[in-house]
Amino acid sequence: MRKYSILFFLLATIINSLAAQDSISSSKEKAVVYFMRNDPKALLITCDFYNGDRYIGGLRGLNFLKYECDAGGQLFWAAADNNDFLEMTLKSGETYIVDVEYRMGFYKRKIKLNVISEDSDDYDFLKAKILKKVPIQFSPLEIEAANNKRKDFISKSLAKYKELKAVEANTAVPVHLFNVEHETEQAKRNCPILLDYNFVDFPFSKNSIELSGALGLIKNPSMSQSLNVASSLNSLAREGFYRLMANNPSTKRFYKTAAFSVDILLYMPIPLTSGWMHEEFHRAILAKHGGNSYNEMNDFPITKSLISVLNVKDDDLVRLKSESPQDMVRMSEAGIEGEYLLANNINKNVFFYNSKSISFTPLIIALNSSMYVQMCSGKNIDKETDALVEAEGSNVNKRDLVGLDFLSYTYDLFRPDEPYQGRGIHPSGVGLNRYIKRSQLTSHELSYLKRQGFLQLINYLNPISFQFKSFTIGVGKNGDPIRANLYFNHWLTSFGYDISATALLKNNNHNYVFSVHNYANYDEWFPGIEIETYNYLLGENRLKKPISVSARVMGWLQPCNGLFYSRKASLGGMIEVKGYYPISKYFSPYISVTAKTNGWVAGNIYLESNLSGSFGLQAIF
Repeated sequence: MRKYSILFFLLATIINSLAAQDSISSSKEKAVVYFMRNDPKALLITCDFYNGDRYIGGLRGLNFLKYECDAGGQLFWAAADNNDFLEMTLKSGETYIVDVEYRMGFYKRKIKLNVISEDSDDYDFLKAKILKKVPIQFSPLEIEAANNKRKDFISKSLAKYKELKAVEANTAVPVHLFNVEHETEQAKRNCPILLDYNFVDFPFSKNSIELSGALGLIKNPSMSQSLNVASSLNSLAREGFYRLMANNPSTKRFYKTAAFSVDILLYMPIPLTSGWMHEEFHRAILAKHGGNSYNEMNDFPITKSLISVLNVKDDDLVRLKSESPQDMVRMSEAGIEGEYLLANNINKNVFFYNSKSISFTPLIIALNSSMYVQMCSGKNIDKETDALVEAEGSNVNKRDLVGLDFLSYTYDLFRPDEPYQGRGIHPSGVGLNRYIKRSQLTSHELSYLKRQGFLQLINYLNPISFQFKSFTIGVGKNGDPIRANLYFNHWLTSFGYDISATALLKNNNHNYVFSVHNYANYDEWFPGIEIETYNYLLGENRLKKPISVSARVMGWLQPCNGLFYSRKASLGGMIEVKGYYPISKYFSPYISVTAKTNGWVAGNIYLESNLSGSFGLQAIF
């Protein structure tokens, strides 16, 4: 029966496709143009359409308008909060689909007319939608009355358009014309699969080799290495899955549901995913101080709700707390630090490449991470710790390195001078008692933890998480829209927390990132600023193979010595440069150099001043 079901499904799809070919075709003498609104956000606006100096109809919902006209050069335009003009050369007997794109700007909403080429992955999908509905109908009397009413508006709009064309002719700005080849290539560039891995990351790779020999480069990855692995897997799944489903109209209708399911699957406890990276960020702090461990994610623990870092020695934890109380705190919060970095990587890639794919991962990360922080202050949370202690018994190797992350985070944050041995002996009588319980926190400490749980809600202030990928704020010199977006983060840090606001800007093919930071410890706050250029093409139009460069500069005031109780500020900063040299259409080796002073930076394992360098390979498909 299943084979028959598949056969009937395929047969129905083929028949539907053939019927679509016939039902939207035009007469031999005329050309047919369909105006469609396929974006649900377009419901927020009303669009009126014109052919030259004639009103031809309007759209009020997710429907379409069918218009027959003579072949040859035609000027179509739409009017909403703005006017957008489109020049087309039509052929007799041909059918065209024009999609009305909705763009939400900071000051007002905008529309843009886009002709969907027949070789576009959207053409068959939109054609199938045309089959299912009857086009909006306007009587000749309605059309005539509307034209009389809009006579002055039409005249002024066309006059302004002619002025704009004259300006464009004098400034070499391209007129908004339909070009199938350009649109197709642009669509390809909009959906890259980015695979990135830095093979060595010095000086951290030295620690990795000392712990596990040459295999340590794989067994003990640095923060940037595990982040690159998780980001690459996400890009492969996100963009690859989009290409698989979006090319077929019969599957594209299920794309959003399928994309959500894939993101949920990639959030499950399996290797190389964001959860795996979460544990690797914990492990990296321990490895920096000479402690080895094992990531339980490598065992595919899909039935477990709490995943541990195993094979940790008590002596390594004692040494870590003694050498760096700040890193002891950071080890507890490092897991969600990595997850928010992954979310921000997705934000940047989706925004700067104007990706058509859908990713729910940033939202899933915000949901899970914020709930984890809030859960740790819950009244019944100690039952979770008691269950862990009982299950692990006297087997030290089964114990996690911190237990429930944010109870340990809060405990060590408020007690930088307490030796690790102060935790006492494990209830089994074997080893030290690593896990902190809610009952061990003072009312003041518990209040602080609850406040951090509330502040985690800031991470929901991310339009990209809700599929608002960019906002148009103007038009650049090259004729492309100037796009922007803004999102916020609440980070737990080695000295308290950081609230950051990040603005993304794309202007004339240049990518910029601007961030402001509000670092806070026990009762002081300290400002910081961050500026980044993302994939700037050095030598564009001059070199045969332009070098892609990403550079970041940071400046800050942070608590002196990175301590929770410090009332003094310490001035610091960081410079990071990464250069890619293309050796083929798809592959670009790169070198990255980072220099920083004392201070906390998300994703940089060193709280102390440091000079780091890495070598890797990026593949773009």
